[in-house]
Amino acid sequence: MPYLLTSVASQTRKPEEEVIAPKPSGDSSEEVMRSFSSQLPIKLVVQVRGNFTDAVLLAIDNAKGNVILFLDDNAVAEEKWVEKYENLFDSPPNVGGICGTTYKAYIESGKVVKTHEPFYDEKPPRNAFYRKPLPEYVNYCG
Repeated sequence: MPYLLTSVASQTRKPEEEVIAPKPSGDSSEEVMRSFSSQLPIKLVVQVRGNFTDAVLLAIDNAKGNVILFLDDNAVAEEKWVEKYENLFDSPPNVGGICGTTYKAYIESGKVVKTHEPFYDEKPPRNAFYRKPLPEYVNYCG
């Protein structure tokens, strides 16, 4: 969690709000989240029941913004992540959702080392709906 929050606090375009919807952990994760409150406008909404989907819905219900970006608690955002997605939502008309590529990262000596190695196989499953990226946005976030 500290690597995630550090990456969000280091954005070129700071988020207006960061809604976090964890389940009670018992491992002081909530304190780690609160320790970033001087750097980020954190709104902590503890999920008392349900699964991942319920956590997402809880976060959406407690968010104020028109554009909502999601990160998992073990992810690290690229430095221009918020800025790039904001620009993407502002440019093509009628955008309803955007996704990006996930790359592997490692922790060495307490620091995050980012790679350009895809985390997932780039090839979609054969029986899945898939739309190729618009040519002008290929590698935009990578």
